[in-house]
Amino acid sequence: MKVASGKTYSRSVSGFTSFLSNLIYDKVFGFGGWPEWLGGLLLGFVNVIFFVWAAKPFTIYSGFMNWGQHIYTLIGVDHFGFPKAPVLFDKTSVGDIGLLLGAFLAATLAGEFRIRFPQRKLDYLEAYIGGLLMATGVVLAVGCNWGGFFSAITALSLHGYLMFIGLLIGGFIGALYVDWRVKREAEAFDLKLNGGVNVDRRLYPGVSRKAGFLITLVLATVISLIVLANGDGELFFGILIMGIFVGIIIQRSRFCFATAFRDILRGGGEFARSARLQIGIILGLAIAVGGTAVLKYMGVVDSMAYANPSSWSNVLGGILFGIGMVIAGGCASGSLWRAAEGHVKLWVALIAAITSYPVLKTVIRSTFPWIYGPRILITEVLGWGPGLAAIYISLVIWLLSILYLIYRKGDM
Repeated sequence: MKVASGKTYSRSVSGFTSFLSNLIYDKVFGFGGWPEWLGGLLLGFVNVIFFVWAAKPFTIYSGFMNWGQHIYTLIGVDHFGFPKAPVLFDKTSVGDIGLLLGAFLAATLAGEFRIRFPQRKLDYLEAYIGGLLMATGVVLAVGCNWGGFFSAITALSLHGYLMFIGLLIGGFIGALYVDWRVKREAEAFDLKLNGGVNVDRRLYPGVSRKAGFLITLVLATVISLIVLANGDGELFFGILIMGIFVGIIIQRSRFCFATAFRDILRGGGEFARSARLQIGIILGLAIAVGGTAVLKYMGVVDSMAYANPSSWSNVLGGILFGIGMVIAGGCASGSLWRAAEGHVKLWVALIAAITSYPVLKTVIRSTFPWIYGPRILITEVLGWGPGLAAIYISLVIWLLSILYLIYRKGDM
């Protein structure tokens, strides 16, 4: 018996088992990945489960804060007065580690892991500057593309909408810079290619599927044994597993917030993919907002949980973060999963973000505390019914706006 893939199977039970396993494998880890709408829905669902399990939504940068503090402690520098939990006993840190493991596993099983060096030396500088801008934006916006935007709206907090405005502006500005840089270098780059001297682009062999699976299994097992030996072991084990799922989801669906905000307003580049990612974000929020509202209304989690300060600083932070993620080539989660695929440029962006965030957070928050506004929960201000209605109406308007842009562009 032959199938479309060209593989031949016997008509025995073992042949059917092989056929079924290969069919599932091709669908999950085959070429092309998952559609963006599916990625968005799954991320929204996982975010609700994460809220139940960890009493907080899934976020990224608090984990970077933890890692940065430990780096400074190792080199003998004060950790800036912030509490510093062990790396494997900080909720966000463990979730980030899980994301890295999940993305690495998905990339290796899909045959997409390669050590990739940038094509230009300038890429390293751009990555570092992008990481610095993202870290600065996170301090001002009180969160990254997850904690300041996706998970913020999930938590029914106004600061998520304010950062959304900033991300639109920042993504557009970042795209203008990229366009300018590409046009400026196009002629020289073409000459370089025509001369056959594209020496800066180096790809190294990847990791086999079996090796990737074994590496992930060993690391996940070791981490699990360490956290399970603690009194809150089950909590952190669950967070690790959910982080792994997030990593698999975003790697297979290529769910990149940088791409979603980079091309949606300018209409060029990867506009069609930006539009699909925006729709995925909206669908994910539709799931996550409803689930979180139920949890908060029923008192399963505190109603003000993750309702962070809201002011003009959220917009400014979103602008800086948006510029940074486009220049660096990945948002907070995008940097992690691209790094797990072997992109060296994103390793540089992560180093910049991790090492600068503790310093920037300390300096900005202690020097300019007045920039942060009050914590505003939309459903508390408007009431549960009107508040939820307002959020879902905003999602419908948002979706219609994206569909209108698609209609104007004539591309999807």
